Amino acid sequence: MSGHHILITGATGRLGGAIVATLADRAPGRVHALVRRAGDARAFADRRLPTRAGDYDDPATLAAAFAGIDTLVFVSSPALDPGVRVPQHRAVVEAALTAGVRRVVYTSAFGAQHDPGHATTEGLLLDAFDRDGRGATILRNGFYTEPFVERALAEAEAGRIASAAGDGPLATASLRDLAEAAAAAALRPPREHVLELRGPAWTYDALAAALAAALGRPVAHERVAPEAAGPLGPLQALAARGLLAAETGDLAALLGRPPRGIVDVVRDAVP
Repeated sequence: MSGHHILITGATGRLGGAIVATLADRAPGRVHALVRRAGDARAFADRRLPTRAGDYDDPATLAAAFAGIDTLVFVSSPALDPGVRVPQHRAVVEAALTAGVRRVVYTSAFGAQHDPGHATTEGLLLDAFDRDGRGATILRNGFYTEPFVERALAEAEAGRIASAAGDGPLATASLRDLAEAAAAAALRPPREHVLELRGPAWTYDALAAALAAALGRPVAHERVAPEAAGPLGPLQALAARGLLAAETGDLAALLGRPPRGIVDVVRDAVP
């Protein structure tokens, strides 16, 4: 292969797919998608995007899939159990080293230092790829804004949204921005090894107002206890304690523009 080639893992997932789409537009002819099953390759046939087969649980497939790749965009495994995630990620790092990959961009997560799976992976990457002159970029992605908006939009049919966040701000990030940031890091390596990617903070009162404006009818914010707030209740409770309020400038720096805020994500979500 000639030129600088980029492979994105987790290409059929929500984040991986968005990264693939962004990079395919920005680096045509140089982008490859990693899929677990041959049938998954059909999703990329219309774009004539080359695919490679590889499975985090089958290390033998990874070295072959990474051959000739210069930059690996390593989307973290969906497995939450460190006993599963750590061996999977170790296999990816070792295969990348064996294949001669020069750079890795890893999609980590907010609070990664407290997560055994992410923390171990970050350590493996920074040690292996800094020690021998290669490069590793760790993107600690904030919580996606979209799930908060999607759930609130469904609740807004009744004219109200419920949360346990109170007045607490949430500095989340849109998936579209996070995908664009990963693409930017793959094409233009940032100076920093670890970046905290979060967008502008918002509150549930602001979300209710944005929904009301987009839908053209009143939407109220009802404060409830975490156990009554559904699957997002635990995160909302953290927001109520001020633990999700911290904004950073890293996402804007990678994007070269202000990140999308809650009003932007609501406008995209409303039919």
